[in-house]
This record gives sequence, C-alpha cells and structure tokens, in this order.
Amino acid sequence: MRIPRLMSRALPFLLLFIATGCAPLEKRVDLTYERFVNATGGSGQLLITQPVMKQDLAALPSGKQLVGKADDADVVIKESPADWLLSALVQELSAAGYDVKTAPALPVDVSKGVRPTILALSANQSSKVLTVTTVTEVKLEAQLWKNGQLIKTLTAGARDQEEGTDRSSEPIRWALEKTLQRALQELVPDIVKSLE
Repeated sequence: MRIPRLMSRALPFLLLFIATGCAPLEKRVDLTYERFVNATGGSGQLLITQPVMKQDLAALPSGKQLVGKADDADVVIKESPADWLLSALVQELSAAGYDVKTAPALPVDVSKGVRPTILALSANQSSKVLTVTTVTEVKLEAQLWKNGQLIKTLTAGARDQEEGTDRSSEPIRWALEKTLQRALQELVPDIVKSLE
C-alpha cells in the first residue's frame, strides 16, 4: 500500500518533468547598446535610413526572432535588430558631431546620408560541466551618400567569444552589445572621414 501512495505523490512531479522536457525552450535576450566609439569631426545634418536586414532571422509565432542556440534552447529576441542598430548609429554619429535625423528613405539630393544594412547577426551559447561559452557575431554594411551621390560602401564586423559560469541570458546580451560596439568602432570613424 505504501508504494502506490508514494507513486501518487511522485506522479505530478514526473509529469511536470516530462512536459517541460518536451516543451520548446527559449532564452530571451534583450538588445541593448551604450555609446562606446570615441569619434569626432562630424558636422552638419546627417540622414540615416532604417537599416535593412539581409539575413532572414527565423520568426517564431510569438513574434520573437531566433538568433541562435544555447544548447537545447533557442536564443530569441523580441526587439527589432534594425531598430537596435539605428539607435546605436544615432548615438554614435550624434556624439561624433552630426545633427542626426532618421528618414524612411534618403532624398535624391541628400547632402549627407547613410543607408545601413545588417549582413549577419548571431548569438550562440554552449555549456560544459563548469563553463559556458558565448559566441556572438555582427556584420554590417553602410552605403554613404554625399550630395545625392553614392560615394562609398563600407563594411565592418566583429565576433566575440567569452567563457564564464553564468548560464543566464545576460552573457549573451552583454556579448551582443560588445560585438556591436566593436563593429561600430571600426565603421563610425570611416563614416566621419568619408563624409568630411
């Protein structure tokens, strides 16, 4: 009589364990950015368009986008990567001295303009017994326009690999931010120099 009683108490936990093992797991990551580049020399008004995503991220029914894997879990973002890049570019180019405005498209006679593109964005995490490895990558392109003419197309990218013990989504958030900062550290000074 003791065994069935023990099983009746253990059964709910067993069912919960089985149900969570079958459910898709997600590791939600917030896209954040803090100004990092120390560029100067920009002046006048600069128009920036909404970035284009060249890489198609898998869209989930919940509205989130898949950017990678963390062992058996999907690494997902709720925010738009295009909005994330646009916000970062506005911060960095404003700090560089430009009066930055955003526009849905560049006018044909634009004095100074940037048409950015995200070529690649990924974030993956793998666990070992004691450590967690987080790998992120960001690749960008920026078309530069001056006096209505395309004058240059720049590319920049960065990849980061970190090891630690935190198994939460925080190392992924931090690594993505750091990777975008490093890509913009390469890109922003070239934008300023090209649009002098």
